[in-house]
Amino acid sequence: MKTQTEKESVVKTVSLALRRGEKLLFENMNWRLPRGKFLAVTGASGAGKSSLLACLGGALVPTSGAVKLAADKKSIGCVFQNFRLTANLSVLTNVLCGRLGAYSWRQTVFSFPERERQNAFQILRQLKLETLVHRQVRQISGGEQQRAAIARALLQNPEIILADEPTSNLDADLARRVLSILRRRCAEENRTVIAVLHDGRMVEEFADYELKIGAEFENGWEMSEPFAVANGYA
Repeated sequence: MKTQTEKESVVKTVSLALRRGEKLLFENMNWRLPRGKFLAVTGASGAGKSSLLACLGGALVPTSGAVKLAADKKSIGCVFQNFRLTANLSVLTNVLCGRLGAYSWRQTVFSFPERERQNAFQILRQLKLETLVHRQVRQISGGEQQRAAIARALLQNPEIILADEPTSNLDADLARRVLSILRRRCAEENRTVIAVLHDGRMVEEFADYELKIGAEFENGWEMSEPFAVANGYA
């Protein structure tokens, strides 16, 4: 009989191990993440943080072990370090592409439904991009592109969001705004966020758990106790 914790777990790793060339990044990784929680992944450059996210999302096959998800892979939204936006399309069109999987090509060949456009506008306003909706991506800054990539993932309305350094190009205020939005998705919509973060203050403020990756830990990883997250996210 499954325990309540097992029933509510949305991500589970089972004896997960990963090598990069001859280097063992981590092994015997076993943890469960409950639905509606925010997990911060931390560690030095090259420790294997991005590789772990790729394993969780199914883009990278682990050396051994397995990842088990209580969600369809189509219900995973990803924010990549290189953003993966289309440079000659508008910010709005790039964001709307987050909903391509929900419609047939015939339904989007000319335009997306009005409700999707309104949802996209709302998310772009939250991310302070409302004045750039019709600007081509190649004409906006790296930080603006990063927020557009985040907006695309949010519009997808995924059960799990995998975000690889989603605040790396943002100042402290914008970083806090982005993480607040992700945190609300956890608290209000029972979504699950796994994000690579570097700022320890942000980890303490927004994360429920911290997964530390590095050679200094036994088996290359360590999961912390949950953080107490303040009420009333900005």
